[in-house]
Amino acid sequence: MAANQKLNLVVKIGTAALSRADGTPDPLLLGNIVGELTTLKRKGHNVVLVSSGAMGTGRAMLKNKRALRNCDHATERQILASLGQAKLMTLYQELLAPLGFLAAQILLTKQDFRTRDHHKHVAHLFAALQQQPHILPIVNENDSVTLDELMFTDNDELAGLLAAMFNADRLIILTSIAGVYDRSPDINAAQIISHIDWSKKEGIPSDTKGKSTGGRGGMTSKLNIARKMAALGIRTHIAAARELNIITRLLDNEEVGTTVAAVPGKRNAVKRWLASEVNAVPASVSANACLAEMIRNPTQTLSLLPVGLTDISGTFDKGDLVQVTDDKGKVLALGVARYDAAALRKALGKKQQPVFIHYDQLHRIDND
Repeated sequence: MAANQKLNLVVKIGTAALSRADGTPDPLLLGNIVGELTTLKRKGHNVVLVSSGAMGTGRAMLKNKRALRNCDHATERQILASLGQAKLMTLYQELLAPLGFLAAQILLTKQDFRTRDHHKHVAHLFAALQQQPHILPIVNENDSVTLDELMFTDNDELAGLLAAMFNADRLIILTSIAGVYDRSPDINAAQIISHIDWSKKEGIPSDTKGKSTGGRGGMTSKLNIARKMAALGIRTHIAAARELNIITRLLDNEEVGTTVAAVPGKRNAVKRWLASEVNAVPASVSANACLAEMIRNPTQTLSLLPVGLTDISGTFDKGDLVQVTDDKGKVLALGVARYDAAALRKALGKKQQPVFIHYDQLHRIDND
């Protein structure tokens, strides 16, 4: 990292990585992490911390106490998150205070990324927080209120969405293991892959099974996010949270953990938003064979007109994200609807209708 280079950084730490054996958050570990992040803030870097651990903390708080009453699994999850999030943020505030910093808590759901207006509101908040030199934004999923369809797959996905939102230079995923292994880490001969480059087909592991204790994500999830970040021009690091000075060492390009190379070049804000939301959109429209073939051609610039569309699945409003599929349901592209589902239904298959998705707001999906 060049001395005068100012970076946009997203750092994510998982539940297993930040917890002690009894399930409570480890103050020593988190103190080291926030110490590194505040040092980076003082140097002028923009830093966001995505922290898991709310439910694990809540579960530890209830240990040896009466069991929750009249709770199904979903309700228990909400209560644990509401208990644990308060305690977790209190710990962060206590760790930051001696360093002269405050923690800004931001709780998000997938809905905050699904419409352009919501996306812009969240981006505006982070842009304002970046101007505050003594505030560290700490983000988590709003598990106490999220419904299943609004849940992130895990906080790796949330961290990736944030990295895409403000054009991060690096995404650092801190986990309980040392990086990505070339085979299952349970095998004695397994070794860390130091460098992965999807564009060159280098270092891609054949087996990424396994999940961290206490969290929803696993290595497959982390690699899926890293691949998506690579396509957006964002370098991703996957490394052990308990490595001393791990964030600083990664930024200094020390060979520790696994680095996933970025494809050169950056996309504009709308394209980054679209690319980050490929698998998060419930509504879709079907393209006829001719339009589907045109979409598959990456060299052809096109806007989508209703004449090439045959069907609608789900509902959407103007400005919402919509998937574009072929007649077999395979996702070809993602775009911003210029009018709602009811208006499109009236125009399906007809000529001389207004553009439904403009080419500037259409993102083709790489299905290789």
